[in-house]
Amino acid sequence: MKTLFAAIIFCTLSLGAFAQQANSTSKATAAKTTAASYRCPVCGYTATKAGDCPKDKTTLVKVGDYYCPECYMTSTKAGKCSMCGVPMKKMEASTSNTTKQ
Repeated sequence: MKTLFAAIIFCTLSLGAFAQQANSTSKATAAKTTAASYRCPVCGYTATKAGDCPKDKTTLVKVGDYYCPECYMTSTKAGKCSMCGVPMKKMEASTSNTTKQ
């Protein structure tokens, strides 16, 4: 009876450990496949790599980050610009097909 009870507990713990491992692996692969996109705060140009806008020569802002509409300073947190005090705006995803690589 003790052996049967121990076997049931062992099987239950093994399945629980396997389920946690599979779940964490799928989250890791999902994070790797999500590509970051960057947008120009002036003209809306979209790229998959960080850099400068070829049209405006303004630094591209990562989608989801915040930027100052006056001086284009970027931040990962909402609030006011540390340089000019203007409220930061969140960079939203593009709705047009101006993506470049």
